[in-house]
Amino acid sequence: MRLNKLDYNKVQTFNSLMNKLVPPLVCAAAAFTLTTFASSSADRRSANHGSLYVAYQQEDADSNVETESDSEGTYDVFYDRLAPDGRWFYDDDYGYVWQPNVAESTSDWRPYADGHWVWTDRGWFWDSNEDFGWATYHYGRWIRVSGTGWIWVPGDQWAPGWVSWRQTDNDDYVGWAPLPPEASFSANVGFQPWCDSYYDIGPAAFAFIRIGDFGRPSYREFCAPQQQNLILINRTTNITNITYNNSVIYNNGPRYQRVSQLVQQQAGQQIPTYKINYAAQTQRNAAFKTAAQGNQLNVIAPPQKLKPIATAQPQVAKQLGKAQVERGWQSVPQGQAEQLRHKFAQQTPVPQTLPAKPVLPAKPQIQAVTKGEPQTPGGPAKGQQGPNGKLQPFIEKPGNNATAEQQKLEAEKAQKEKGQIGRGQPENANPPKKQATREESSKGKKEELKKEPPHPPQTKVSQHAQYAVAHPQPQHHTEKLEKAHLQQQAVHQPPPQPPPHLAQAAHPQPPPHPAAAKNNNPKKKDDHKG
Repeated sequence: MRLNKLDYNKVQTFNSLMNKLVPPLVCAAAAFTLTTFASSSADRRSANHGSLYVAYQQEDADSNVETESDSEGTYDVFYDRLAPDGRWFYDDDYGYVWQPNVAESTSDWRPYADGHWVWTDRGWFWDSNEDFGWATYHYGRWIRVSGTGWIWVPGDQWAPGWVSWRQTDNDDYVGWAPLPPEASFSANVGFQPWCDSYYDIGPAAFAFIRIGDFGRPSYREFCAPQQQNLILINRTTNITNITYNNSVIYNNGPRYQRVSQLVQQQAGQQIPTYKINYAAQTQRNAAFKTAAQGNQLNVIAPPQKLKPIATAQPQVAKQLGKAQVERGWQSVPQGQAEQLRHKFAQQTPVPQTLPAKPVLPAKPQIQAVTKGEPQTPGGPAKGQQGPNGKLQPFIEKPGNNATAEQQKLEAEKAQKEKGQIGRGQPENANPPKKQATREESSKGKKEELKKEPPHPPQTKVSQHAQYAVAHPQPQHHTEKLEKAHLQQQAVHQPPPQPPPHLAQAAHPQPPPHPAAAKNNNPKKKDDHKG
């Protein structure tokens, strides 16, 4: 393509303008881009530093990060702190169980009665009026034993409450029953309305109150008589809904909006709502309690997840053996009990993923047992006593076995050396007897010198053989040594003597002189006499 002079001048003018304007524009754009990127990076870094600082100062209660205090909680806190308020028993199925003193002194006492339910961001929270409530209503399970009453089985997970919920169809009554020890919590399954059928929870296990009394500070005087439970439970539906989400266990039962509305209408009260502020404490004398502060419920308790171990057994007051458990059907006729069980199974079928029958919980381990000494249940714990009077677990230090093994190796080495030295002695030499005094040993040596003629000196052949036994050589070296031995033997020994066999390498000493063999027999008799 050919251009005329005018077009050519226009192209040249455009090129010159581009050369002047484009480089500055590109540089300016690059500088602007770098400045923007640097400022945004600085903002992100400052934002990240700020969030890290806040997380370090105040950990979110819903965090699933296991802190150092969370990893230190054990069943020792139960065995130590609950002893003044009750007695520890031992049951063959459940292990160490606890009963409050009030359960022994009051025949109609029952758990989850002296206190009230409050609504929180984790569902219904049991606010107990009893000093032991921090443990027995938020960890573990309850069971009623025939002839003993209600007993508590420790557990390792904290929750606002561990109960099965039921509510009448017309919303006039609401009830709850403690979950049994077989109700082990699974984060994937939780507890749903099938829990009554699966765990065989009967009418007598429930406490029913009128919905208008739900806002009272204590339900102990307002529970319906046990004789009405069979009638009430036939009018109710199970509404249990205990779930797990973001490392938090939620106890959802009755709908808060409906309960709050009915309480307001019937009693003129309001059901307060709180946000739980959980403060885990591992100190030996920590003051476990629950206190409301505005719309915040401060819960001071052990870590939410405990290890099912302990360094010492609790002091057992009684052995229960294999106790007879009452699951709430003891006052129900057999025919009605079967009908009610069938109704529960039809209303809320049990998931097929669950075992055919509930499994007993695992018993906690006592780790204060000395190595090799099994600890009997209900007996005193064995271990070292610490400065605070508490038994400490036996810890075997790594260096304890090192010295014993070293001594064993040295003893074996000494025996090998003695065996090598013994190979240089005559085959018919007597083994050493009991240790004698210095005078007897010196006399024996003198008599041996008199009786036994000197042994023929060892030749160089035997010395080489001893070295070959102690220091094995490769095959080509062995052949050279054998040839050298044969040459030396031909020079120093009489011709009739045969050349040394390979077995002489293992037995390098020459056979004893006949006279020496004769002189050794009297020596044996002398040794036996001595």
